[in-house]
Amino acid sequence: MFKKHILSLKRYQTSENRDVLNGIILDRNERADHYDKKEFNSVLNKIPRFSLNATPDISLLYKKIAKFHNLKTNNIYITQGITECMSHIIFSLMKKNDELIIMKPTYPMYNVLCKLHNVKFKEWKFNKNLKLSIKDLKKIINNKTKVIFLVNPNLPIENEISENDKKEILKICRKKGIILVYDEAYFHFGAKSEIKKVENNNNLIVMRTFSKAWGLSGIRLGYMVANKKLCDYVSKCRSLVETNSLTYQVALWAIENKIYKKNVKNIKSGSLYLRKKLKKSHDEFYGGKYTNAILIRLQNFQATQNLKNFLAKRKIYIRNNFPDPISNCIRVSLASVKKLSKFYNEYIKWKKSYIKSN
Repeated sequence: MFKKHILSLKRYQTSENRDVLNGIILDRNERADHYDKKEFNSVLNKIPRFSLNATPDISLLYKKIAKFHNLKTNNIYITQGITECMSHIIFSLMKKNDELIIMKPTYPMYNVLCKLHNVKFKEWKFNKNLKLSIKDLKKIINNKTKVIFLVNPNLPIENEISENDKKEILKICRKKGIILVYDEAYFHFGAKSEIKKVENNNNLIVMRTFSKAWGLSGIRLGYMVANKKLCDYVSKCRSLVETNSLTYQVALWAIENKIYKKNVKNIKSGSLYLRKKLKKSHDEFYGGKYTNAILIRLQNFQATQNLKNFLAKRKIYIRNNFPDPISNCIRVSLASVKKLSKFYNEYIKWKKSYIKSN
């Protein structure tokens, strides 16, 4: 009755009884600072009454996104977040015995979706120095490789693939007929995009989301950018409508007001503050330049769990429980200086008490 490869998966839980309203949410790589009343009301005023009872015509959103990238609407396919986009790419392009390549560690839904779709996959792994080697990638590419997903910049280990490596990877993919997919969820924080290359490459896809720089994880909106033929093909997987009426209206408001600029500025200020503080306190840390999170290395995994529990009691939430080579790290999502100062002050208190007791 049930499929074995689906039975092996755990049901995904999206929350851990956190105080979202009053707490400091630094464990989800989402906007930690709530929108103020003025911003929130400006969104509500944009939403017409019929949004609740009518299926949306989102053609205007296609036009807005296309204009944002100086592309045509037939280069865009809107999805319910990047995760749905990933799923549609895997479902539409992978055949029996095909293989795909993902990074490790990276966004965990890549691993989940490969297993969900019963697809064979290989992992391009970060080494002990938290670096990727293109030589290692070449070793796992073979005649069965159909799709390569690259998160650039990547998290939880922040990494930006060099321009020379990008050119070489694209060249290999062209030669072998491999679809190359860039996940650019964190692009706005300082990386270089591959979007301008999609029209001249029939094997290139770029995915974007409104969750990170735009600070709108709650509306679950993403999209892929590719040439017309590839976009048309993958979009055949779509459900009745790409998104809902409320998401549609909020997205229009976000694009019109270019809210990502304010969000990125806020996060960059927070990043600068926290990196300076961690450097001053002689902590080993990574990231914060190209994404919205920083890794802090502790003594061991037990220390990360101890810190997580310590902070949770104070309604400050961080992420741990990562695979090697960062199993002894915590991840702190970047936010305003005000919120990060509260985290840092509590972190230093914990650090002093933990060192004394251990």
